Amino acid sequence: MEEAAATVEECVNLNVGGQMYTTSRSTLTRFPESMLGAMFSDRMPTKRDDRGNYVIDGDGKLFRYVLNFLRRSKLTLPDDFKELEMLADEADFYQITELIDFIDSLKMDREDLKKREELPQEYEFLEVEFECANGQYIIFGGATVLEKIPLLVSHYKDLGNWGVKSRLEEYGLSLPRGTRTAKPIDRVKLFREITQQGFELRCTSSCGGDDRATDRWTFCRKVPK
Repeated sequence: MEEAAATVEECVNLNVGGQMYTTSRSTLTRFPESMLGAMFSDRMPTKRDDRGNYVIDGDGKLFRYVLNFLRRSKLTLPDDFKELEMLADEADFYQITELIDFIDSLKMDREDLKKREELPQEYEFLEVEFECANGQYIIFGGATVLEKIPLLVSHYKDLGNWGVKSRLEEYGLSLPRGTRTAKPIDRVKLFREITQQGFELRCTSSCGGDDRATDRWTFCRKVPK
């Protein structure tokens, strides 16, 4: 009988702003210095409605997040949650310092994200040029990008060094086609590997005529903010 009575005593029914919740006394007193900790450890007066539920004059809908925090010690919110300021007020009302700190940190993260989103979008470019007269590909781009394209790396194991890496965007990386030390460039494979780095083909152009034509393909990708 005593064990059954203890179980009943442990179960607590709440009426929070008209919303009903059922939880345990140990959950509500998880943070002893909070208002709930004081209420349910008999250090603060409590009120009950006509059905015996403990009455709390808080936001009934937002209390679900407060209660889940008491249960799990972590704050989980929907991706599109837009009531963070109101939830901060509730955390302050219940005097749950740990929850207040979580919300403050989340607000700072959201503010930082908003600032980054407001920054102008930057793009990174890569250009492939093909000179019909000598069958040569020249690829313009940053060394850190070009070094991640397997086809270029495999060719340069045969062709030697990369030259002055810091100037590859300006002067390009030249790849002769069909020499004794290098196989012909597979253009489709090259383009596939470029797009695998997150680049998209933005434009093509051609100048000159017939055998002296120069074809160009320009790729770009967004630079993470």
